[in-house]
Amino acid sequence: MSPLRVWYADGPDSPRTSPRDAVAAAGLDDGADLDVMLDVTLGWTIEPHPWLDDTTLSITTVLAGYGLARAVNAGRVTALPVRLSAVPSRILANPPDVAVVTGVRRGDHCAFSTAVGWGDVLARTAERVVVEIGLTAPDLGGPLVEGQIVATLERPMPVGPMPTAPAASRVADSIDLSIGATVAALLPEEPTLQFGPGGIAEGIARSIDQPVRIWSGLVTDAVAELHDRGLLIEPAVAAYTWGGEPIERLAEAGMLRLSSSTVTHDLSAISAIPRFVGCNTALQVGLDGAVNLERVGDRIVAAVGGHADFSAGASRSVGGMSIVALRSTTRTGESTIVPRVDVVSTARSDVDVVVTEHGIADLRGVSDTERARRLIAVADPVHRDGLSRL
Repeated sequence: MSPLRVWYADGPDSPRTSPRDAVAAAGLDDGADLDVMLDVTLGWTIEPHPWLDDTTLSITTVLAGYGLARAVNAGRVTALPVRLSAVPSRILANPPDVAVVTGVRRGDHCAFSTAVGWGDVLARTAERVVVEIGLTAPDLGGPLVEGQIVATLERPMPVGPMPTAPAASRVADSIDLSIGATVAALLPEEPTLQFGPGGIAEGIARSIDQPVRIWSGLVTDAVAELHDRGLLIEPAVAAYTWGGEPIERLAEAGMLRLSSSTVTHDLSAISAIPRFVGCNTALQVGLDGAVNLERVGDRIVAAVGGHADFSAGASRSVGGMSIVALRSTTRTGESTIVPRVDVVSTARSDVDVVVTEHGIADLRGVSDTERARRLIAVADPVHRDGLSRL
């Protein structure tokens, strides 16, 4: 008997229901022993669910990191290096037996709540759909869940404390604000911006002093604060949200449009937007401009996600640019500007500008030798001589 293929939609509110409970709710548990017959695929998951430790499940993720990092590094979850924009095609090529998505009630229908991602493709494609209903989750105006919905379940309570959005859990410090101000100074007039969570992204948002548009994978409270300051030209477009009451206010004001990742991460759509600026970060930047955001040595930290999609699209936008902004050192003092990255997550050809607290390395239109010189100039001073000797 072939294993049942169970896919989970992703995002900060990704489903908590265990795979066995989801299969039972879908009506596929006929009393047979399903312990070794469930093939589970996950995306972005911020909570370390207890069932990740179930060794009888075969679990794969197309976006490691956050709540999955420990299970991946322990070998309990297999991580695949996949661009976020490529996930829908994988679903369509081999439709799952069961899709588990999170939603809210909207009249007689179910709608996506705080995230859509590729959940819409998953729901339309799967043979059976189980919707986990968040009774207290906000309705941010996302699209309806379409597909063969066979069951709805009440969203279980979290087992432990819920992780909060990085931008909400840590106030941007002086280094974040310095890097953010440098990035903001590079922006063209009326740009369309993409950035994610974290202190540097918050630093960028706080430093913006001109009207902007947002087209992003993720919207956090920092984007809502741009609207509060009167700087959002039109509704922010995103596949995911991660935040609190400010996000709800943004939606209530009609300034948020939740959309599928097939739209937000589409390379042709991104590159067609004039003055599109992708603002991303990294674990390492090599002296050739290549970016690593996945692992340090053999330890998985994060995943490709939408980084490669937005970097490529921004680098092709007329008047736009692909920016990678990062601190020059790790918490332990190691240089983030390195001779060669541990793994290439985003190609050097898709990185235009690198920003650290020490300045700007504009890599556009220069040779590899000059790229290395400019990158060394924005490395931490302690490490510059060592990088120059390589």
